[in-house]
Amino acid sequence: MPDKFSELTAMIGTFYDAVIEPRLWQKALDDMRGHFGFHLGAISVIAMPTGTAVVQVTTNIPDEYLAGMQAYNDDVIELWGGVARMAEMPLEEPILQSRITGPDVWEGNRFYEEWVRPLGLVDQVGIMLARDRTMVGNIGLGVHESSQPLTEAHMEGLRLMAPHVRRAAIISRMLDGAASAAATFEAALDATRSAVVLVDAEMAIVHANSAARAMLGNGDPIASVRGKLSLPRELVPNRLQAAVQAAARAEHELGRRGIGIAAKSRDGTALSLQVMPLEKRTMRGGLDRRATVAVFIADATAPLEMPADAMRLLYELTPAEQRIFELVVSGETTASIARSLGVATSTVRSHLLKIFEKTNRHTRGDLVKLSREIILPG
Repeated sequence: MPDKFSELTAMIGTFYDAVIEPRLWQKALDDMRGHFGFHLGAISVIAMPTGTAVVQVTTNIPDEYLAGMQAYNDDVIELWGGVARMAEMPLEEPILQSRITGPDVWEGNRFYEEWVRPLGLVDQVGIMLARDRTMVGNIGLGVHESSQPLTEAHMEGLRLMAPHVRRAAIISRMLDGAASAAATFEAALDATRSAVVLVDAEMAIVHANSAARAMLGNGDPIASVRGKLSLPRELVPNRLQAAVQAAARAEHELGRRGIGIAAKSRDGTALSLQVMPLEKRTMRGGLDRRATVAVFIADATAPLEMPADAMRLLYELTPAEQRIFELVVSGETTASIARSLGVATSTVRSHLLKIFEKTNRHTRGDLVKLSREIILPG
């Protein structure tokens, strides 16, 4: 296994370790910064509507620059093109700030003049991790004037990392501080209000917290069938099982599988399940050794929007692929999509090829036709 790949796999693991031991968020971010050659970095995950910090860590930012950063919030938003522009950025997609705005916006901006320029930064990459009613989150990575130019290989590496960081952030939000307060991770799972089931690679139930036990007792929305976890009203059948098997087999291959698996309860309430690998955790916090995967169950953060969400669920599209599908169907050109999303035209073409591959379609017209025909099962 190449060294770079080993580093990437180890970094992914550290972000999952940080869910169990929150102090490791700092190490995970610093490893990521160093691996990709960035000068500094920050991760912010804020619980909504309270505004409480779930994750708030930085790396290599001098103390004097950290002080009072919040006073620049409006200026930072301006550097990224404004609130409306930021709302268009797909989750998990690394975006170069210089593809969104340029010197005409930067010059005179208070954050740029007092913070960015003095630190010798010439660009930055932003990755949106969350933007819903339960939390907002992002990663910022600064490019120094002495750094080597970013390449598409760097961006592709960040794309591989992003869903894992997003999953770790989502699950940390669901734990709602329990991991920091509890003596062991199993105690944290028992303390959280979210339903959590620990299973082995074959879906056999190893442990269920009190919220999950209540659900299992009612057979809704999860059930135990001969001791194995079942999801009776899963919107796309077998996605949970496939995600559990992928997580148990090789966590770096999990990608965004197991993020937001859609299901319904008996009364029609929309649900979202998150899958987190446990087998290779360096800090298992008292977990039963048989447990290889944790399954978290919660109400969905937003209603499904057809047909784009149906495409995402049925064909396992990434958020960027889903957004590009929406824009293609609405008649946007490759160039206009690139401008809208703040990415290179080559990136749009790459995502579009993956959409064709996943849907077994070959032209934009085929995607338009598919958007008119697509429905979710059951």
